[in-house]
Amino acid sequence: MITLLLAMSALAPADTVKTVKFTVDAGFVNTTGNTEITSVNLGNKLEATQRGWKFTQTGGVVYGKNDGEVNTSLWLASLRGARDLSAKVSLFVVTEFDRNTFAGISSRYAPQLGIAAKLVDAEKDKLRAEVGGGYTWQNAVAVGESAEFAAGRGALLYARQLGPKASFGQTLEFLPNFKTSDDLRINSETALTAPLASGVAMKASYVIRYDGLPETGFRKTDRILTTGLQLAF
Repeated sequence: MITLLLAMSALAPADTVKTVKFTVDAGFVNTTGNTEITSVNLGNKLEATQRGWKFTQTGGVVYGKNDGEVNTSLWLASLRGARDLSAKVSLFVVTEFDRNTFAGISSRYAPQLGIAAKLVDAEKDKLRAEVGGGYTWQNAVAVGESAEFAAGRGALLYARQLGPKASFGQTLEFLPNFKTSDDLRINSETALTAPLASGVAMKASYVIRYDGLPETGFRKTDRILTTGLQLAF
């Protein structure tokens, strides 16, 4: 998938100005006394535009301990390339990775290809729809429960500019398994960002991860609330 992105970038026109944007999210909680809790959430987003393509790399981790025992361990990463086909429609290629041992997933790789359309592109409000498909390789923590299958993707992404540096975002993603219909995954993220100083903002995020056919012994839904600072470069 990465090779495909690089190949298509090389074939694109070379007259587009290169731009780069980088943001980092970080949060930390530690308590001692009657209860010992340590929680860390880290994330990054790198955006680069060159030769008519927009490349986006993201990464994230939510890690927590309670009384010395790990009770949360979620790792996420993605690499995406997108190119406009018209003023409102674009092509995207993306590969994603996640690891969530406390949901029974040792590793999951999901390359995808699809089309994105701008439904609303106003000054303060933006709404984008995406549809596509790909293939998923999923390795379970339990022996003998790994799987691979063709999968689809449908998503709605909304962004509202609340002020010069403040914003609200809502993402809803549907990931059907074409091999097993009960195995529908749904991801939702609600995020609010408010500026504190130049290049520094406070960010709160609420994520819901639903799996219609979870690994044996695990629940269908995970909910994750994170707060912390966002640094923009």
